[in-house]
Amino acid sequence: MLCACFAGCADRKAAGNLYIKALEYYDKKDFDNSSVFINQCLKCDKSFYQAQFLKAKINFFQSRYDEAEEILYDLARKHSENYDIQTYLIQCLIFNGKYDKATQKIEEMLRQNRGDWRLYYYASLVAAKKGEIELRMQMLGAAEKALGSSAKVYSDLAFLWECLGVAQKSQEYGEKRDAIANKN
Repeated sequence: MLCACFAGCADRKAAGNLYIKALEYYDKKDFDNSSVFINQCLKCDKSFYQAQFLKAKINFFQSRYDEAEEILYDLARKHSENYDIQTYLIQCLIFNGKYDKATQKIEEMLRQNRGDWRLYYYASLVAAKKGEIELRMQMLGAAEKALGSSAKVYSDLAFLWECLGVAQKSQEYGEKRDAIANKN
């Protein structure tokens, strides 16, 4: 593990630099080193919410769901409009076995957005954990229906990458489009 020994961090610029370093390690899935840098970043600026969110994600991917959940609840209260925070919170609740709280959060989010297949999928996971087979089927059906329109998105992405002259990306998105379109 890298040793990140930084003298006092008094400014947000230092926090920003540490955050970028933490992101670099996070992108490499080196969560230990990412954690070192994100902790230093938060010592510089405790209110840096993107850094707090990254710390929650690092905890999540290191199976420290309680720690991640605590951070995510705090962030969700302060930044209720941030959809990613909300979805990570749902996942933490599911992994922590807090199915009723997860269901409550899923229902709250579905009132705002009925088109996100992930919400239905999360609901199906909770239903599976509770042994509610019929509800699980219903939620998976809703997820499949929400995914149906994603073929259009992949089609547009394939077209745009083709226009930009990036054949490999265009082909990747074309294959995703075809996989979904052939299923429906």
